[in-house]
Amino acid sequence: MFKLFYTLLVIEYVVEDQNVSTTILLPSEQACYEYMGDGVFDDVYDVLADTYGKDIMMYCKRTPFPSGDPIKPMPRP
Repeated sequence: MFKLFYTLLVIEYVVEDQNVSTTILLPSEQACYEYMGDGVFDDVYDVLADTYGKDIMMYCKRTPFPSGDPIKPMPRP
């Protein structure tokens, strides 16, 4: 049995020498990586890069808070 935890998609960039961090709450770490990998935030990234430069980081950060009931693996045959 394993648990899913809420995960933050963190976007960090610099505006006028000030570090800015924006977070989006997602239901699992897998969902976060899927959002990053599927190009969902490509437009946001492009706008930030065009506006504030290329000093941008996006990453997933798991929280300690469970997002639902534990998932039970399928029984083996």
